[in-house]
Amino acid sequence: MTDTIFNNGSDQWVCPNDRQLALRAKLHSGWSVHTFQTEKQRKNQSLDQNEVDVILQVIRRAEKVDTLEQQRIGRLVERLENMRKNVMGNGMSQCLLCGELLGFLGTTSVFCQDCKKPICCLRGQSFSKGNSGECNLFYIWLHLGWDCIGLTCS
Repeated sequence: MTDTIFNNGSDQWVCPNDRQLALRAKLHSGWSVHTFQTEKQRKNQSLDQNEVDVILQVIRRAEKVDTLEQQRIGRLVERLENMRKNVMGNGMSQCLLCGELLGFLGTTSVFCQDCKKPICCLRGQSFSKGNSGECNLFYIWLHLGWDCIGLTCS
């Protein structure tokens, strides 16, 4: 690059005229003095084998993580579909999952903050994250809604 700027004597640079610049623009060949030096630049900027190996290793690792994530999501969806098929309650006075009576004389329940449908706390324990009272993916999809995000004990 410095050879072109400071001129080493072997390569005389001349500013292209407007006609040449217009032609280069139409041909999409560029107007830079470096346009035709790509082979030289490619040789100077090529990666050595160690760098290529590291890049390939990162790509393989990312593909493996993607594959594992797809498998995990597949298992979650399968489990969720099984849960949907096995819904027993009406979602009002009965637990959606097991059909257990809820209310004053029945079992205590957990309500979804969004859809307000109850499930019994026994079943809710398998869905809530500890004591935080928030839904996880299983309960979010349980009642066929994508917007459900939270559980609260009543």
